[in-house]
Amino acid sequence: MSTAYTVRVAEDPADREACFAVRKEVFVVEQGVDEDIEYDAYDAVAVHVLAVREDGVPLGTGRLLFGEAAAAKTGGDRAVGSLGRLAVSRAARGLGVGAA
Repeated sequence: MSTAYTVRVAEDPADREACFAVRKEVFVVEQGVDEDIEYDAYDAVAVHVLAVREDGVPLGTGRLLFGEAAAAKTGGDRAVGSLGRLAVSRAARGLGVGAA
């Protein structure tokens, strides 16, 4: 597997679906999280990022909540973002995808 990858904001529907597919693979399939609680209303307002291999294969994802959404989710300050739902596919672990 090539270790070259890029990270981008998931702005189009295909990228968002890829983000959700990585989350399902990691959280629902591997970790046994109930799919009903994996996806929530915050997904609609979050900034999602997607890491993809050069050939387009999704490697990882994360979501950023900010403003009112972050404050509501964490009970914290609106000026502080909240990074969550960070998931890296098993094949990509150790490549620095999560840090990127």
